[in-house]
Amino acid sequence: MKNKDSNMNTENLELIDIRKIPITTNAFTWSCSSILLYLFLHIISILIPTTMILSFFSFAMDSNFFHWRILLIFIDVLAWWGAYLLTSLFLGKLCLITLKLIHKPKEGLFKADKSNRDFSFFCLRVTTKKFIFWIWNNFCFPWVSNFAFKMCDMRADFKSTMFDGWSDVEFIEFGNNIMVGQGAQIFSSIIIRINKIDYLLIKKVIIGDHVVLGGNSIVAPGTIVGKGTTLGVWTVTYINQILDPDYIYIGKPARKYQPTQKAIEETKKEATRRIIDTGEKILFDISKFKKKDRK
Repeated sequence: MKNKDSNMNTENLELIDIRKIPITTNAFTWSCSSILLYLFLHIISILIPTTMILSFFSFAMDSNFFHWRILLIFIDVLAWWGAYLLTSLFLGKLCLITLKLIHKPKEGLFKADKSNRDFSFFCLRVTTKKFIFWIWNNFCFPWVSNFAFKMCDMRADFKSTMFDGWSDVEFIEFGNNIMVGQGAQIFSSIIIRINKIDYLLIKKVIIGDHVVLGGNSIVAPGTIVGKGTTLGVWTVTYINQILDPDYIYIGKPARKYQPTQKAIEETKKEATRRIIDTGEKILFDISKFKKKDRK
């Protein structure tokens, strides 16, 4: 009975106009268990590669090899950092598997209270993924973050640029060749207040292939963005909104502006300029700006 009172199924969302309800993006909270788990993962991930390096310390400092160790010190550093990366991913993945076996992740509307198992395990899963992504995002190659996404059950290809914005870490499916603009935000979870009670809403977000999310745009939980669609700068979707493929959307909430193909065709038109006094439009000569072949 308690579980029924604290959770609301996704069918109830159809009866509520969520766009009129006060919302906040602060869906994750640091509980004592989350902090302890975060510290534990960091400490173990550092200790294991450090122990491996120190176990070879006496051998590396041997007089016959010492000069080689000095010349190739960067190899030692990369070896330690690589071991740290792999250890963090292995421990994080093992922790995620354990958490999912204890309590299966699911979509829905849950009371945002530490006593609620859905909410508390959501915070633990987010803690684990924050630990993994914090380490892997600070590596020198950007594609490793895409690899971490894949290992943490988030679909993402290696060609997409997704690191100028911010994204939730679960229940999001990224398509191929997408571009996330600077400051863009993608939410699969959000806190909403109903009758003075805070609820955690989790709804899967699907971003289609060849999608462009403009700077500072916001994708709300449950949004499905069709293939080839573009969200303009500062565009905000509403919860459960479905965006048709091959369209440009603008505004808050997001609304259709024009087909993507029309925008492409307009860029192919001949450039014109307008005479201020007469209002006449004449062709703009851009040939003088083109580079000429020098003999």
